[in-house]
Amino acid sequence: MTGRQPNILLIMADQMTPFMLEACGGIGAKTKNISALAKRSANFTNAYTPSPICVPARSCFMTGLNTSTTGCYDNGDPYHSFIPTFAHYLTNAGYETVLAGKMHFIGADQLHGFQRRLNTDIYPSGFIWSYPLPPEDDPGFKAFDFTPQYLAENIGPGWSKELQYDEETHFKSMEYLRHTPANPWMLTVSFTNPHPPYNVPKKYWEMYKDADIPLPDYPDDMDDTYSDFDLAMRRWHGLHHRGDEIRDPENLIAMRRGFAALAHYVDDKIGELLEVLEDNGLCDDTVVIVTSDHGEMLGEKGMIQKRSLYEWSARIPLFIDLPDAEPCKIDTPVSLIDVPATLIDIAGQEPVAPLEGRSLLAAIQGADLDVIPIVSEYHGEGIMRPSFMVRLGDWKYHYCHGSAPQLFNLAEDPNEWTNRAGDADCQEIEAQLNKVVTGGTFDLAKIRSEVWERLPLKQVVNNAMKTNRTAWDYTVDQSSTGRYVRE
Repeated sequence: MTGRQPNILLIMADQMTPFMLEACGGIGAKTKNISALAKRSANFTNAYTPSPICVPARSCFMTGLNTSTTGCYDNGDPYHSFIPTFAHYLTNAGYETVLAGKMHFIGADQLHGFQRRLNTDIYPSGFIWSYPLPPEDDPGFKAFDFTPQYLAENIGPGWSKELQYDEETHFKSMEYLRHTPANPWMLTVSFTNPHPPYNVPKKYWEMYKDADIPLPDYPDDMDDTYSDFDLAMRRWHGLHHRGDEIRDPENLIAMRRGFAALAHYVDDKIGELLEVLEDNGLCDDTVVIVTSDHGEMLGEKGMIQKRSLYEWSARIPLFIDLPDAEPCKIDTPVSLIDVPATLIDIAGQEPVAPLEGRSLLAAIQGADLDVIPIVSEYHGEGIMRPSFMVRLGDWKYHYCHGSAPQLFNLAEDPNEWTNRAGDADCQEIEAQLNKVVTGGTFDLAKIRSEVWERLPLKQVVNNAMKTNRTAWDYTVDQSSTGRYVRE
């Protein structure tokens, strides 16, 4: 690597659980490009999302702060533009900072420190994806009823707006990498796949339509193991009406084949991006990071989507390839909020205020990484009260305000079936992890009130913007004057 600041290529895939990726030791998606990257990278095998839902997770990813600090609780929440992001710090360090693809910024600030975006976002920029908790006595409540997206009849070869969006994101990213500036640059490429719907390009469906992929095991007493949090999420996802359909092996294999095919599709896109780096002689001067915002249950425990604190929803892949650093496998748990601190460190900057994530740069270069509690939060739609996961060593603790906790030893019980909360032998570790949540770091009363108090305020704004026909969606400058052969 040369003496100047390295370039940075940061690639994110949406809802990509590591348990289905060959690169992470999973069975399902063939990922030759990510696997090759893993062999020359720092492979963080126990990385977690700071929140198992898109907007909150991405607010943390940008800022290095917890979701309760950014104030993002659901997919209709903004965060303050005065909170510096890694894009602000890198811009101030002399980088050209560019975003291609999804980042799901809510509100008027659609850049949050990036100099520009290569395309607009895929989802709404307004507050319309904030929803109240429905009455418990409403038997007809189905939320979005996500179940159809996970049924075999709706999975297979086809096309979607999501695929069209990723094609545009990829094309513009490739175009940028072929004409990078002389000064250091940082390109964030964010694909929306393998997020459902599982409409798959025919080429990829043919690869996986008969794939033998392991299915989850369901104990006879599984329904009795559900916590209040689990039951709320099942209701939000429509599973209290159609849960048996999700457990049907025909649907389970279809959803996993669809996910694997789309993950393979994303892996090929990543391979093409890395190939352009090589073709343009950029590999020796470019840090490459591949990760995801959160995972996907894919039928584990009879559940789908994210919003869960269990491993398939909360765990993410994280690979960081630093030129000249020796490849390493790091099993110490880390968080996605560690990535901004790492980027700022790489750029030689110092945060003006403490971050809640920590830099991983020294660990990538061979230093030991301290074992500290890793926290994930979910307070939004479907539950509407403070809920946390804490991972420390082999132990994992689930806290949902007002409900009985869960405690799992992942070394002994990786599938999280045996709740050790309340066991006499586990009193010390349970108290320690509970204190992480309730000991004053997190303002539980504030979270509990804010998730409700914001809803009517947002609705006033939503109604007015609908009447005024206004929106904050990012508009790309489409001027064609200087493109192609114009003279």
